[in-house]
Amino acid sequence: MDRNDRNILILGILILIVLAVAYYFLLFSPLRQEYLAKYDERTRKEQQKQQLEQTAAQLENIRRNSDDIERQILELSKRIPEQAEIPTLVVQIEEVARAAEVTQLTIEPGDPEAPPGGGDFSRIPITMSFEGTYEQLQDFLLRVRNLARLVTINEVNYEPVDEQGGETTGGGETTTNRSVEELLTVEIVAEVYVQPAAGGDTAAGGAAPPPAPAGGGAAKGGGAAKGGGGAKGGAKGGGAAK
Repeated sequence: MDRNDRNILILGILILIVLAVAYYFLLFSPLRQEYLAKYDERTRKEQQKQQLEQTAAQLENIRRNSDDIERQILELSKRIPEQAEIPTLVVQIEEVARAAEVTQLTIEPGDPEAPPGGGDFSRIPITMSFEGTYEQLQDFLLRVRNLARLVTINEVNYEPVDEQGGETTGGGETTTNRSVEELLTVEIVAEVYVQPAAGGDTAAGGAAPPPAPAGGGAAKGGGAAKGGGGAKGGAKGGGAAK
């Protein structure tokens, strides 16, 4: 092969390389990017389609169960009174304590406040404490959840009671041997609800001073039963059955 043929061959190879590079950047690369964009768009649309199908299935399930949902909402609304009715609630809790055979110590309702997530109702925090065994505690909680009024249990704390001194030991530990029937000091943080929201005419249920709860105690705090012989201290003084 002479020099001219070799130059022609090299020139042809360079032309092919240039054509290949031009094809890649001018034709193949744009088509590849367009293909990837279309693929990503198709993937997003398929995901959206799946989400829409799931939403449609959920809506269809809600539609089929709409009667049951409406009935549940109606039942719950019946369990949320339009007045605070704290004295009535205190009497009901005293009856629950009597049935569960726990020694009721205190019932301390708080002030109505708006729920964290908003809504046309108010929540009233209630702190209850009493003494009883673990089995009696479970019985008490079950009976509270089955009250005609909706009561939500948020927190339950309990510690063993010192058998000699009658006081709770530090950290819930003692040096004496205890069984499942040991006496516990229990504190329950719960909440009840009232319609409409706090700030309405009936939210606090304070149109008139409520009567004292069963047990002879005085009403205090806009219907919160508290004081000597009432809900607080009433279990030891006769407000709740031991």
